[in-house]
Amino acid sequence: MTVQRLPAPVGDAEKLVAILHEADEEDERIRAALRDPACRTYLALEDDTPVGAAVVQWDDEQPSEILYIAVVADRRGAGLGRQIVAAIKSDLPAHGRTLVVGTANSAIDNIAFYQKCGFRMHSVRRDYFDYIQPPVEEHGIVMRDMLLFTYDLPPAPDRST
Repeated sequence: MTVQRLPAPVGDAEKLVAILHEADEEDERIRAALRDPACRTYLALEDDTPVGAAVVQWDDEQPSEILYIAVVADRRGAGLGRQIVAAIKSDLPAHGRTLVVGTANSAIDNIAFYQKCGFRMHSVRRDYFDYIQPPVEEHGIVMRDMLLFTYDLPPAPDRST
């Protein structure tokens, strides 16, 4: 499996939308992010077939944000998501020290995933998902709040001694 960094969506952007649809129910928002020049697309390929993707909005002045990240259902649990996050984290030093990602309070698997990738809970955007009607449940929990996680680069070693 390889992870490619793409400054713009590849020719088969609709395949990426299909993968990233799990991260956002509104495909047009995904397409807009793929077209945004401030965003970079990360694509996980197996035998030239997209099996995972992420979109990051890099910002050199504010914390950068993983807008979307997803792996196709039958490839989850194989470490592809962690490899995508590792590629994103390797690009972080060129854009600042902090990376942000959000997920629903009901997305138990995502909450565990981000923490396993080194992210820490930061804050809660209460009632963020109120616009989704009827409300969605995952694991018997109503999707209501957005949990924000941050990853901060470790401090640079002190070389003055």
